[in-house]
Amino acid sequence: MPDAESEQYVRGVNPSARVRSVDLDNPFLASLDGLCELLLVRHGEQFFFDGMTMGDAYDPPLTDLGRRQAEAVGDRLASTELDAVFCSTMQRAIATASAIAAHHGLQTRHEHEIREVNPWESFPADKALLDVYTKAELVEIFSRAHRERRYDAYPHCEDPASFRHRVISAIDAIAAAHVGQRVVVTCHGGVIGAYLAHCFESRVDTVMAIHHTSITTIRVSGERRVVLTANDFHHLAGVQTQRNPLNAH
Repeated sequence: MPDAESEQYVRGVNPSARVRSVDLDNPFLASLDGLCELLLVRHGEQFFFDGMTMGDAYDPPLTDLGRRQAEAVGDRLASTELDAVFCSTMQRAIATASAIAAHHGLQTRHEHEIREVNPWESFPADKALLDVYTKAELVEIFSRAHRERRYDAYPHCEDPASFRHRVISAIDAIAAAHVGQRVVVTCHGGVIGAYLAHCFESRVDTVMAIHHTSITTIRVSGERRVVLTANDFHHLAGVQTQRNPLNAH
């Protein structure tokens, strides 16, 4: 039988009680006292095209489908109580966050440290990949990255350890500043993958593929983190029936 303090907490009578680990993964919590619930949302589909330079490829806008995806996730979260909406400083994340925040009368709050990993950071910005690599070489690079789920498969990538550190530090800071609240963090597949890898204490850089505008729900209380859901994109039913092969990552 639970003790009196535990019963009080479950009933929401004792909000000062420390959140029990067993309650962090309770989907029916009546109160978020003592924890922050993070909704990590990937941006909508970005505009890629064959032959684009790496300078253009790092921060492209949303496609028409990406805008519809953003509208769909905004509609899905319209009835969810939100206290803040954060986004990276990249335009695809800003546009997606704006579609969510508009339903709640909130201003988006930009956080530069949750920008996407740059797998081609040292690659010439004015060149396309096929200007430097053969198709066979690119297939090997992308295949290895997908197979090993590690960013060091990309020969021009920013430092993976530094990327993970900046992502974890930024998201943890958001959670610490919003205890007792539910916060949307609109960011990127690599960012969400890095934070999930941290939660699962994984050695890979990303534990799973993250679809556009999917929602990953994580609860944070102090040093404890519990993943409630990951890569939930069921709001895209009726919006999307196939994936653009240029956006297959």
